Amino acid sequence: MSEFEEIRGCLVEMKDLSSLMIDLAFSSVLYNSEDIAEEVYLLEEKMDDLTVHVKKLALRAAKHEEDPESLLSIIDLADINERISDAAYAIADIILRDIEPHPVIRKIMEDTEEELGRVTVRPGSVLIGRTLAQLKLPSKIGTRILAIKRGDRYIYNPGKDDTIEEGDVLIAVSSDMDKLKELAGEAVEEED
Repeated sequence: MSEFEEIRGCLVEMKDLSSLMIDLAFSSVLYNSEDIAEEVYLLEEKMDDLTVHVKKLALRAAKHEEDPESLLSIIDLADINERISDAAYAIADIILRDIEPHPVIRKIMEDTEEELGRVTVRPGSVLIGRTLAQLKLPSKIGTRILAIKRGDRYIYNPGKDDTIEEGDVLIAVSSDMDKLKELAGEAVEEED
């Protein structure tokens, strides 16, 4: 793979990652979810690594370019995505620093019947090996999967043909998060 193909792949991933981070950061505030705010922190570290990697690739590619200054736009684009992810990090930090939300945000949190969370797919789960189309989670349990974390990579806005695997971490908005946890094989805490 050439440096430019690798740079292109990294920049596309950075774009998707920054978009996901903004969505998750705002959602963490609206749903008052420390779990998702922590996910934004993890994504920020991944974005930092991608930014450094793209810059190194651009420097390597500059050796072979007649006009190496033309590669500055690649570095600029990486920096812009990094700044977007930093902003998402700052938004999520509101939840993790336990800042009291403004009354408008508190009202939104009270009015929502959904919650946002992460669920790990355990061995033996009925979700394993099935596509999102087969599972029909939105209609059956009121759950929308925003992303699937598989190892150290993310599937952003997964489609109907994406398959759930053992060990996947599902980032979801749900009106019945406990039901999603049950389906994934996670223990559900009893309410007092």
